[in-house]
Amino acid sequence: MEEKNTYIVYLRVIATIFVVLIHASTGFLYRIDTQAFDWNYANWINAATRCSVPIFVIISGALLIPKEESTWTFYKKRIPKLLYPFIFWTIIYLIYYFYKFTKFELLSAEKIWSISQDKILHGANAHLWYLYMIIGLYLALPFLRKILIQSSRREIEIFLALWLLSMFFMSKPLYSFMPKFDLTFFSGYIGYLVLGYYLSNYDFKFKNKKLIYPLIYILMVVIAALGTQILNTDVKKLNTFFYNYVFATTAIAAGALFVWIKEISKQNKAPEWVLLIDKYSFGIYLAHIIPLNFLHPLISTFVGTAWVIPLATISTIIISILITFILRKLPFGKYVSG
Repeated sequence: MEEKNTYIVYLRVIATIFVVLIHASTGFLYRIDTQAFDWNYANWINAATRCSVPIFVIISGALLIPKEESTWTFYKKRIPKLLYPFIFWTIIYLIYYFYKFTKFELLSAEKIWSISQDKILHGANAHLWYLYMIIGLYLALPFLRKILIQSSRREIEIFLALWLLSMFFMSKPLYSFMPKFDLTFFSGYIGYLVLGYYLSNYDFKFKNKKLIYPLIYILMVVIAALGTQILNTDVKKLNTFFYNYVFATTAIAAGALFVWIKEISKQNKAPEWVLLIDKYSFGIYLAHIIPLNFLHPLISTFVGTAWVIPLATISTIIISILITFILRKLPFGKYVSG
């Protein structure tokens, strides 16, 4: 396996596990008690794993921006790989929603259509927002590539610096403290594509990188965890300011984790279980909510919170792999399973 592919495999697996950990732990956060073990345990897990989706986007930037393809070729190859799973899983989660959360037989046709329309437009399940976002990024990526391949390292660094600034200027909670500079061009998830291209193509020359990178990641986790705890002391509604996927602490944590894994996995060969999760990572992301919603309460009847989150995460990943494997064996399943 090539060096680049090895660290990308590790990062994709880490991001996949992180996503499931987020969803296995977030429920505890809504019972706000910053002195309780359950809340703090979930808070630290969330602070450590919120770089998950950014890492997925960083990987896309690292892998796709260097490809020399026409815009139409890029769209033809990659948009269907997102669109078919998007349609399939939207239908699956619509059915799941009506089965799990409504008395379907009592709903009028008008109400069914109203709910369906809203969920199709905005996401049949909360985690499907990622598909809406990544499809938009893929549409922009061929044009972004033309900019980046003509840019020097310093120019890309300037873009990334402005992107980090935009996270403060464009943040709604900070709106009253920031001038109204319009940094829209530099804002949002597109910066993670640029970051992926930058970090995969350029190295930093200084000593003790294997120590400094994880320390930066840990520092961002500590800031996010303690900041979230402070913001949620004596409040009734959960404040997720430091959990924002497009905020500086999350971006720096994602970047630090990326270069750390890149640095330490140069000579490593990924074990089989890592390769297995990597192979089914997109399917795990798409499918995991349904088994998690079943397994989490089941496990919680036997063990405490400290064990519920890791056990629910591990079992959910295993079941999600199985679901994806079975789907891929069905006719046309490989196109929709993820």
